[in-house]
Amino acid sequence: MQAGTTYAIPCLKTTKTGNFTRRIKGDIVKTATTISQLTLILILLMASSALAENSDYNFHWTASPVVDNDDGALSVAVYYEVWLKKGNAPEERLATQHADTTYVLSAESGIVQRIRVRGVDASGRTSDMSEWSDPIYFESDRSADSLPRMAELRSNYPNPFNPETRIVYGIPQNIQSGEPVRLDIYNLAGIRVRTLEVDRSPGWHEVVWDGSNDLGQTQATGMYVTRFSVGATVTTNKMLMVK
Repeated sequence: MQAGTTYAIPCLKTTKTGNFTRRIKGDIVKTATTISQLTLILILLMASSALAENSDYNFHWTASPVVDNDDGALSVAVYYEVWLKKGNAPEERLATQHADTTYVLSAESGIVQRIRVRGVDASGRTSDMSEWSDPIYFESDRSADSLPRMAELRSNYPNPFNPETRIVYGIPQNIQSGEPVRLDIYNLAGIRVRTLEVDRSPGWHEVVWDGSNDLGQTQATGMYVTRFSVGATVTTNKMLMVK
């Protein structure tokens, strides 16, 4: 690669509202040698059955430009690496030499998932990572035939979040009358900041936390712990509130 040649950095965002998808320009990313912008489109391709555990989502990003805004030459990506983030697990690389600018993700139900990409040029030089896509989250069927067999706390979505996040929990069919059910939010100092109202009827339920305490005061950004208890069964999840 010739000295002074710049290289395109993928930058992508998605949004999905109702039954349609909008296209959003990526932020302009600048480093000492790179200027570029890309667009990512997320389209729900298939949710063929309410009983399906997976649904296919189609991600598309525009190809790297060959010149910048000043008509300077850009070293374009010849393929892309695709990375996946599932819930709070470490990110994993899904594809190492993906030549197309479209990737179909078979997304699992009940867990928040995002992808991001980075380009690789003909000399093997990688760009910076793009931004994470908007989160994907959906639930499989939760009819009377799929009641939770035990108390269960699902990953909240989105996570990280601002200003609010949705918490999904399951009440088992064999819950005893008078058995205590609680859904509390704690900060990392172990202080309870909010007790959320719960529905104790058997089945799957969802509640929104708006980042405030029991007095309606907005809490500081940072890590929080969701604690869900049904009788002696306790499950917890971590979630991150950002600016």
